[in-house]
Amino acid sequence: MSNQQEKSPSSSKRRIAIIVLILLIIILVIGLFRFVHHRLNYAMTNAVFVASDSLTEIGFERVGGVIAALPVKEGDSVQQGEVVARINPQHYQLTVNKLIAETQFASEKKEALQLKRQRLEQELKLQTNLTTQDIDRIRKEQQAATARVSSLQARITQLQRDQQRLTRLFEQQVIPRQKLEELTTHLESARADLVALQRNKQAFDPVKQAAQIQQQISITRQQQLLELDRELAAAKAKIEQLQATLDNAHRDLNNTVLRSPLTGRVAKRFINQGGSIAPGRPVLALVNPQDLYIIALLEENKLSGVESGNKALIRIDAYTDQEWRGEVEQVLPASAATFALAPRDISAGEFTKVAQRIPIRIRITEGPLEKLRIGLGGEIEIQRRKD
Repeated sequence: MSNQQEKSPSSSKRRIAIIVLILLIIILVIGLFRFVHHRLNYAMTNAVFVASDSLTEIGFERVGGVIAALPVKEGDSVQQGEVVARINPQHYQLTVNKLIAETQFASEKKEALQLKRQRLEQELKLQTNLTTQDIDRIRKEQQAATARVSSLQARITQLQRDQQRLTRLFEQQVIPRQKLEELTTHLESARADLVALQRNKQAFDPVKQAAQIQQQISITRQQQLLELDRELAAAKAKIEQLQATLDNAHRDLNNTVLRSPLTGRVAKRFINQGGSIAPGRPVLALVNPQDLYIIALLEENKLSGVESGNKALIRIDAYTDQEWRGEVEQVLPASAATFALAPRDISAGEFTKVAQRIPIRIRITEGPLEKLRIGLGGEIEIQRRKD
């Protein structure tokens, strides 16, 4: 009786141990099944890096000088359009002021030339009209005088013939002396009128010459007008040149202020405040968090079922309590070793089989992008696509 009682506890302990062992085996089998199933359905690797195509280096494009202000440091967030650096603008401001003064002086000179030309043009127009009228009047008066001279000469000729005829009649005592003397008096008077008329006609010559001189003066002033036109064209070209130079100087002055072209973070600062920078040299390197992506180097024997559009779960070593989700964008067409600095040379016949890693580009769809930094590493699980 006592022996049976002693055997009973030991047998129950044995049964409990067997049950526990069976449970452990079941748990182990379930865990192993889940592990194998997970491995078959997900491609995993710890060769994961945060990358970006938009590491933007910014600097002063057209100007250089001493950095007067650099209010941001590495890691700071910046907004698009925010001032991130300034160059001492004194030299560029002096250049702008000088060009403004030169442009204003050239504009005033152009305005003076325009007023001079306008006044000369009005005077020339008035003088030309007066000279033309004088010449026309003199020409008409000369024509009238010439006609009177011709008429008077014809009358004198007729009077001379009448005198000869009356003289013969007087000699024949057909007419009285008085009638001959009256005709002679008319003839002398006509000759005197002819002499006076010819003198008056000659008096028009100096007046005509004076009008012609005024006409020559008008031609000279016309040449002056053309010269003023050339000066105005040159002044206009100079103003346009000065204005273009002034516009460039204004752009240079505006470019002494460096603004962020995007909303992102400062990845690198290449110079400190007070340093000297040359045109085109980078001042800051900026990263846009929206352009971050994941590069996963996946072994070639794990590529089965990994295609564009597959979902991915990303863990970053720096944030063990955070997860990111993504989607495969592209399986890149060359292995990571293809572009190594010292690629393998297998032409000598020495060859060791090594699993090659293929870069997988993954777009981040969920998760706090602001926490990610270029170059951070981690782990990834890529869901395979089932056929």
